[in-house]
Amino acid sequence: MLDKLFKQAIFFFSGWIKRDKKKWVFASHTNFGDNARYFFEDAYNPNNIRKIWIAKNKDEFNLVKSFGYECYLKGSCQAKYHALTAKNYIYTCYVSDIGYQYSRGANCINLWHGLPLKKIEFDIHSGPLAKKFNGTIKSRIKHPEIYRRHDYVLCPSEYVYKYAFKTAFRLNDNQILEFAYPRSIFLKHMQKKMEKFEFLYVPTWRDHLPNFITNDVLNLEEINRFCINNDCIFKIKLHPNTKINLDLSAYAYIKIVNPKDDPNMHLVNADCLITDYSSIFFDYLVFDKPILFYVFDESDYKSKSRDMYPEAEKINCGKKINIQKDLLLAMQGVLEGYDDYAMQRSKVIQDFGLDIKDQDNRKLYNKLTMI
Repeated sequence: MLDKLFKQAIFFFSGWIKRDKKKWVFASHTNFGDNARYFFEDAYNPNNIRKIWIAKNKDEFNLVKSFGYECYLKGSCQAKYHALTAKNYIYTCYVSDIGYQYSRGANCINLWHGLPLKKIEFDIHSGPLAKKFNGTIKSRIKHPEIYRRHDYVLCPSEYVYKYAFKTAFRLNDNQILEFAYPRSIFLKHMQKKMEKFEFLYVPTWRDHLPNFITNDVLNLEEINRFCINNDCIFKIKLHPNTKINLDLSAYAYIKIVNPKDDPNMHLVNADCLITDYSSIFFDYLVFDKPILFYVFDESDYKSKSRDMYPEAEKINCGKKINIQKDLLLAMQGVLEGYDDYAMQRSKVIQDFGLDIKDQDNRKLYNKLTMI
């Protein structure tokens, strides 16, 4: 409690400190990645803005420094100083990724980390996360970073703003930055490096069952045999919070991806995405390639996890599959060139602002230099 009160005191006094409009601090909720990274790395910077990355741990710090960028470890004197004197905070989840207590007087700009299927933030009224956003005094004291409103939120389309962001972030129209996601621009212009056909399986996080992958949802022997027969690769990218370790030493054609890796680097090489309720398929839509939805636990997931947005339930841009036998049949169809959802996929791409034409993030950059 004393720690919370101390942070509140710092927050109050931080509003009296003069801030530098030409200094922006960046951070991501996970490791060096997501929209914050791809905006941070964009070379378009005609006003010579000083960009500073705030790293959460030494591994992230060392990685960012190895690229030659200015970076400081969160909690260090340098990180605190720049958090107190930078005008723009740019992050992908919460202001606390940089330092909530130093943010009064700064422009807090949330680039967010995905287009929502499940209800997010203040739209969450069920499941384990609901108590964080219920507006009680206890919640406000325990999670002040949530109740420190974002000044601006990046949203790639008006459609997404109306069905989710407006209520989830409690925003008005002039707080919305309607531009393409920086990571979408990055992905659009990346080239595939792998020669073999690659399936990428990225299941979502389950609030009620974090280590669901142990429930025999994948017959690895059958998948490996399928890949041998078709000379393709099956990659698995689990959520960063999943703690289970899969032993794949017996399966030469199945690869596990480090959960902490930036998923965008793996989306580029995937020829077909397999997911379930994860919004990662939105990122993959910039490639306009086949997507399969392996929803083996759909009824259980919907009853025990967060509610879904009604608009998300209507999205139809890939085949829904409930059992692995049908998953393998669908994978075979993709390998043979069948793509029955091309037209539906095109509509979703348009609705969600994923028809990327920008070469860089200059539109977003120019907007932020004017606020």
